[in-house]
Amino acid sequence: MNEAMKIENIETYMEPLDIPVSQNFVYGYTEPGIMSSFTYGALASFIDMQYYLLFFSSEEISLVGLTMMGQFSGKHIQIPYEDIEYLKVKKGLIQYKIVVKVKGEKKLTFKSNKVIAGIKWQKNNLAFLDSTDWYNSKPL
Repeated sequence: MNEAMKIENIETYMEPLDIPVSQNFVYGYTEPGIMSSFTYGALASFIDMQYYLLFFSSEEISLVGLTMMGQFSGKHIQIPYEDIEYLKVKKGLIQYKIVVKVKGEKKLTFKSNKVIAGIKWQKNNLAFLDSTDWYNSKPL
């Protein structure tokens, strides 16, 4: 976990993308699908897991791709709230489950651990996003 885990590097990377950085982001990942698990077995998490920084604002949700080693992958997408059918966040014992349903697309499911070694901002950012209801102004 390297460059994408340091606040100053995140701010520098986000500046040209015009994505504001405060306490509005978390580190999250997607788990491998069922077919990957059948095909690759225990290796599925190394082959098919995807890692992101998820940014939340009152206008959009932005996903910034990361490599397995914590570097920026160079891929990002910004999803305006008018394109989002719903956003659900479930707080679990050790992690959050974040589900984003984009209109006309399948739902995106992310997991975000409450505490991650070496990422001091994760716990505080999750608490901040909880206090703002994840900028989720749409009724569920």
